[in-house]
Amino acid sequence: MAGREFALIDKLQGMQRIGRGDVGLGMGDDAALLDPAGRKLAVSMDTLVAGRHFFADVDPADLGWKALAVNLSDLAAMGAEAAWCLLGLALPAGQRDWEAWLAAFMTGWQALAQLRQVVLVGGDTVATDGPLTLSVTALGLWSGDAVMTRAGAQAGDGIWVTGSLGDAAAALDAAFAERGMGGMMADWSPEERHFLEQRRLRPSPRLTFGRQAAALGVRAGIDCSDGFLADLGHILEASGVAAHVALDALPVSAAVRRMAGPDPQLWTRWPLSGGDDYELILGVAPALDEGLQARARALGLALTRVGEVVAPGRDLPAGSVQLSWQGSVIPLPAQGGHEHVF
Repeated sequence: MAGREFALIDKLQGMQRIGRGDVGLGMGDDAALLDPAGRKLAVSMDTLVAGRHFFADVDPADLGWKALAVNLSDLAAMGAEAAWCLLGLALPAGQRDWEAWLAAFMTGWQALAQLRQVVLVGGDTVATDGPLTLSVTALGLWSGDAVMTRAGAQAGDGIWVTGSLGDAAAALDAAFAERGMGGMMADWSPEERHFLEQRRLRPSPRLTFGRQAAALGVRAGIDCSDGFLADLGHILEASGVAAHVALDALPVSAAVRRMAGPDPQLWTRWPLSGGDDYELILGVAPALDEGLQARARALGLALTRVGEVVAPGRDLPAGSVQLSWQGSVIPLPAQGGHEHVF
């Protein structure tokens, strides 16, 4: 594989079209040299495996976008500025023309990288007898103390969510059904189906809003990757608090609202427990509400208050959620979040 590996690395270098002044030495050497100029580093890494995190027949351009997006979303959740990334590829030997596949993959990758000014500064390729596997490391920067963490929520904070929830879960349901792998095929129009698929395959990491929220003083945040209920639970556990959440307050797209209607089971299945939204969940002190909403409006980004952080008690211990539907308390679902099992 050595000769082909060098050829693939050369091709990746040739596809790089983004420059940053803080990259002293990028791809092509034993290590990249980066200059954060006294700023703090935020580092996130994800591994994606064909057949578990994505369908093996996915369009490589969509995969390129999403592989980068899921890592940039982690930086957004911390309030960091995305700067650099590393890419590792384990390519099944002899399965296809990997140079053509890589060219398509990088089309999607570069579209998002260009939009966010993120530079690919290194990585590795290797042949494998296993499934196609991608490992992406994203590195970001922040200044001062403007950082959001899972442990930053306090009783009295409002729980706010960007964008809409449940679109990717609904699309995945349909994708499973189309492949005869279970799932639920709802009566989506072609336009709705396309919209949902784009939300599943090309999520938009909320980097600009994440930085602005952190700079404003928001201190609790997480990106919604495993489902709203599961990811909110991470904040509550790390912060030692509980929460009240109104299921019917969760923000949903017109497509999901039309299909889910007044059925709390579908609201539980898609917006509450479905994964791959890559929106931000924030715990926000009331004094920051007006400023945060103004920043969201300036970006044209939907921002919705869905509940409140509360002090834990005997009936609602730390890490737990009291869920309501149209003002009445309802049981939590047995399945609290999305699991990567396909």
